[in-house]
Amino acid sequence: MVLKALYLYAAVVVLLLCSSANFIQSPSDVFGPVALLEPTPSAARDFGAVVSEAPVAVMRPGSAADVARLLGALSSAPAGPGRRPRASVAARGAGHSLHGQAQARGGIVVETRALPRAVEVGGGGAYADVGAGALWVEVLEECLRAGLAPRSWTDYLYLTVGGTLSNGGISGQAFKHGPQISNVLQLEVVTGTGEVVTCSPTQSPELFFAVLGGLGQFGIITRARIPLQVAPPKVRWVRAFYDSFETFTGDQELLVSMPELVDYVEGFMVLNEQSLRSSSVAFPAEVNFTPDFGSDGVGGGKKVYYCIEFAVHDFQRQDSAAADDGDHVVELVSGKLSFLRPHAYSVEVAYFDFLNRVRMEEESLRSRGLWDVPHPWLNVFVPRHGAAAFKDLLMGTVTRGEFEGPVLVYPLLTDSSVCLYAACVQGL
Repeated sequence: MVLKALYLYAAVVVLLLCSSANFIQSPSDVFGPVALLEPTPSAARDFGAVVSEAPVAVMRPGSAADVARLLGALSSAPAGPGRRPRASVAARGAGHSLHGQAQARGGIVVETRALPRAVEVGGGGAYADVGAGALWVEVLEECLRAGLAPRSWTDYLYLTVGGTLSNGGISGQAFKHGPQISNVLQLEVVTGTGEVVTCSPTQSPELFFAVLGGLGQFGIITRARIPLQVAPPKVRWVRAFYDSFETFTGDQELLVSMPELVDYVEGFMVLNEQSLRSSSVAFPAEVNFTPDFGSDGVGGGKKVYYCIEFAVHDFQRQDSAAADDGDHVVELVSGKLSFLRPHAYSVEVAYFDFLNRVRMEEESLRSRGLWDVPHPWLNVFVPRHGAAAFKDLLMGTVTRGEFEGPVLVYPLLTDSSVCLYAACVQGL
């Protein structure tokens, strides 16, 4: 997330005099007489571990005003012959970018985790005001104390609010509530000229909609107002297996057509035994699915299986026959699906545990030394009519017997009810 074409001219002098920010800087003398310290190693790497670009300085701002002083000083520096070279400023949250988006070669990295991370529930429980450096898991924990929670999530909760709102924030709730960038009431943003602006759909709307999903090109988010809903105490979590891509995608489309019953829909490809084992780490029920990955009869390739994952919020009302009772809904929905009988597995889990499910997979990968390795990763949206062709292209590229990493494929609905597929391919 980079703000381009800013000048590193006398900015540090201004900030050292006026700011509470903590600078960790390079020993090079690019700022004239200012003595600079070494930047943190983390500023030159991210989760992707594919790109590594070192900045000349790292800023840990204590407030939005600190960020504003930095960007204001840089943007007001005079340009012209003999001036210092152009540089960049990048906002870095928890460092989960994949291709260096939060790095700033020869520039300044602003570590947003240093900003105030308070989560304040307001509006009688209608929303939460959240610091952009807060992790989504921190937002969830604080909101659950009031029995509330945001509506839209990412699969992994240890990402910052500002980071996902600068990208998109896609998960299995998006078909029902939209991505995270569609679930924001108000933002506090520091623009490239150093202004701190509060914006919303009705107040500075051009900035508001430009910043959401804007990859940091239009400003740095420092605070956000997120709408809340009543949090269910329990979730019914279901996994069902398939041996046909067409049946798998057809059932996914059926599920997202029932938002009044279903609260979450995703799905993944099962390429080999390791894929099946790793995908079951967080699922707290025995899965007695032992597929044959032998030849599929087409060019000697190995057979591929698929798994639909859906969830139903269970408020455990006294009337167990009510339409929103978790067991009743799962039974009703499952009866409409065409999975491999009897390979559907259902379990009841706490709402927090369901949303935090990827944490267990992270811990498993860390224990095997596979968390801090390079992660070649592809995220794409595929139109419905191209989903099967994309799957065939992928299967013609991936070595199925050796590939390790998740391959997610799941449907989203646009405003016009047109189905798109979100595809995520991550190699380890």
